[in-house]
Formats: sequence, structure tokens, C-alpha cells
Amino acid sequence: MKILALLHLLNRGKIVLFIGTLILCLGVISPWYRLPKDILETFSTSIPLTNIGIITAVLALIALLSIFNYIKHPPRLAFWSGLIATLLFPYFITTWFPTVDFIASAYYNQGKSVSQHVEQNFSQVQSQWKQNITLNQSLAPTIIEAIPDSNFFQMSSWERVIFDSFGYKNSILEFIGKGWSFSLIGLVISLIGLYLREKQILQTWVHDLSLLLPAICLCCALILIPFVGANIINTQINTDFAQGDYTKVVQQSQNLISWYPSFQGNVAFLERLAKAEFYTDRPDIALINFVKGLENYRLSNFQSAEEYWQKSLELQPNLFVVRGYLAAAILNQGVSYLDDPNNRQPAVAADIFEKALRIFPNHLEALYNLMLARVVNGEFSHSADVAQRIIASQEYFQNQRIGLMGQAYLHLTWAEYKNGDVNKAWERYRQSVDAKTWGKKIEEQK
Repeated sequence: MKILALLHLLNRGKIVLFIGTLILCLGVISPWYRLPKDILETFSTSIPLTNIGIITAVLALIALLSIFNYIKHPPRLAFWSGLIATLLFPYFITTWFPTVDFIASAYYNQGKSVSQHVEQNFSQVQSQWKQNITLNQSLAPTIIEAIPDSNFFQMSSWERVIFDSFGYKNSILEFIGKGWSFSLIGLVISLIGLYLREKQILQTWVHDLSLLLPAICLCCALILIPFVGANIINTQINTDFAQGDYTKVVQQSQNLISWYPSFQGNVAFLERLAKAEFYTDRPDIALINFVKGLENYRLSNFQSAEEYWQKSLELQPNLFVVRGYLAAAILNQGVSYLDDPNNRQPAVAADIFEKALRIFPNHLEALYNLMLARVVNGEFSHSADVAQRIIASQEYFQNQRIGLMGQAYLHLTWAEYKNGDVNKAWERYRQSVDAKTWGKKIEEQK
């Protein structure tokens, strides 16, 4: 009788629902979004939306109670709502947490820039080992940009409109945690299990879909209309600025930021606002210093740009864009000391790169440049320390930069070789060419 009762309990739908519940539990205990903690602390921000995992926990509990018949008719629409909320997680990040979006975009582009330098300069690994290598200047952080009005109603631009408005950008998805993926998969499997328990699966699914479609369409409209509307308003503000209606520009810009916060990361928007406030005799000193820094940065006057941006950051620490630009200006000063063929000063360059890392912790370009400056100066052990920091930073990326990781392990190889430990040097070299050995300790490979 016990066997029959167990077989009655474990039907096909409940087995699938149990699998979905297990995966949902993984979604609860795993992080939804991953960025280095020291970066978030420096920028005075966090990722509070990871608390959305509470919804996943509640749904996992409902599914578990349903398996053991404590809940006879589990609410399928609740699981659908959880699935939609999970799918919209990137949208919440990009739209309502512009600081996190900025950090993710900057960090992602730093990885691309460094990987490109590694590929272009691979031939510089010579017998003198990187003594003649040159560095690229750091580019200003890529910021959220508005869509030009001329492209609004062209079919080719709608792909960007949709992906940008919903937050499905490479820079955002690069740092998505396993919790988000597990929750998404678990909710889909749980829904399949719920429908398998129904006698009329197709009819039940069609019925639920008829209730969901209006809500989904409304949800999409509530995302797309504000996104497109905000860009149209931004274009109109450009027109008002050109006509000299600066009071209106200031008022509308402040209103736009209040209900669509992602424009806090738009440099052109902030620059226009600063000028309009200046012309109306109500200047924001922090923004004015930011604009003066931009003017000097564009003229390659990096020292002056740094001074203006330091003042701006002191006056308004929550201007996260300034911190990204300030790090770029400091980095470019260090690059000039290392790239001067007549008077290379790698020690001075290394100190400047360290300074940039205090402004923007874990800045990949700063770490990479510092690693090279140390080795050019003959400081192989210090270069290896920086290489370890680079290796640790790659844990946050969905796709680790192969070239960068290889070079980091290669710097560890040279440090071991200079220390006279040929065996460890060989094992480190193996790590530089074999991704399967990444993250393993040398002692474990013997």
C-alpha cells in the first residue's frame, strides 16, 4: 500500500515540478548580479534588486507544498508573474540603477580594450620581454547614449530600441549571476510541471495565455513608451537649447532625470544641462567643473582635466560619471611616462596607475598597465601580485578574457623563473596556455 501511495504521489507533473523547485532553490542561494564589492563601495552604490530572489523563494515554497498536496491548486499566474519579473531584471538595473549600469559598461569596455591591446602586441613578447612595449591611451567610459531622432522610426534602429529599453546589453549580461539563470530555468520547468498535472494541458495553457497577453502587452508598453518618449523629450530639449530657451532646458532636464534616471549617465545631457544652468545664472559648480574637465580632456590636457574633475567629485560625490572620466585622465598621464621613448619612467607610471586604482578600484586597464609598468621596471614579484589581482577580477565575467588571463599567468611564470624555481615556472607557463588549469594551485598540479 505504501508503494502505491508513493507512486500516486510521484506522477509525471510532480517529478518535473520537483526538479524545477530544486533549480529555484539554487536561484535563491546564488547571486543574481556580480560586480566587485570594492567598486560598488567606492561608487557608494549597491545592487538591492537581488532581493527579488525572495519572490523565487516564495514560489519554490509554493511548488514544494504543491508536490505534497498541501496546496491543491497552485497559482500558475503567480509563477508566470515571477517569470516576467525575472526577465525584466536587466531592465530594472539599466533604468533605475544608472550607477550600476555605468560600472558594468565601463568594466566591460575595459576588458575589451585590454584584450585588444594583448592581441595587437603579442609579438612584443621578446627576449627583452616587453621592455619596448607601448600602451594605448585610455578612452573615456562608454556612457548610455540617447538614440538620434533621425533613427527613431527606421526599422534598423528598432533592434537597438528594444534591446536597450529592456536592458539586454552585453555589458549588463556579462555580469549576470547564476541566481538569475537558475531562477529563469527553474520557473520555466516549474510551469511545465504545473501544466503536466492538468488533464487538459493545451486548453489550460491557452486559457492562461489569454489572461497573460494583455498584461504582457501592457508591461511592454510601459517600458517602450517611456524609453522612446524620454529620447524624444531629450531631442526637444536640444532644440530648446539651440533656441536659447535655457530656463526651459534646465526645468525639463531636471524633470527628465527624476522620472527616467538612466540619463544621469548621458554625458551630452549633463554637459548641456551645465551650460544651460550657467546661462541662467544658476550654475551647478560641480557640473561646471565637469564640463571644464571635458574640454581639457578633449584637448589631451589630462592634468588640467584631472584637477577639474577632482573638484567636481569633491563637491558632488554621487556624480559617478566624473569618477570614470577622472580615472581615464589619470591613466593617460601614466601612459605618457611609460611610452616616452627618450625618457621612460616606469616607476612614476606605476605610481600613477596605483592612483587611478584608488579612484576606480579593479579598473582593468589600470591593473594591466600597472602589471606591465612593474615588469618593465624589473619588479617581477610586484608584477605577479598585480597579475593575481587581474586573475581574481575575471571571476566576475561570464566570458573570461583568454588573452588577458594568458598574459597574467605568463607574468606569474616570469616571477617564478626570476625566483629560480624552474618547476613552478613551468607549471605557471602551462596555466598561461591551458585554460583548464586556471584557478588551480601549483601544488595541486604536481
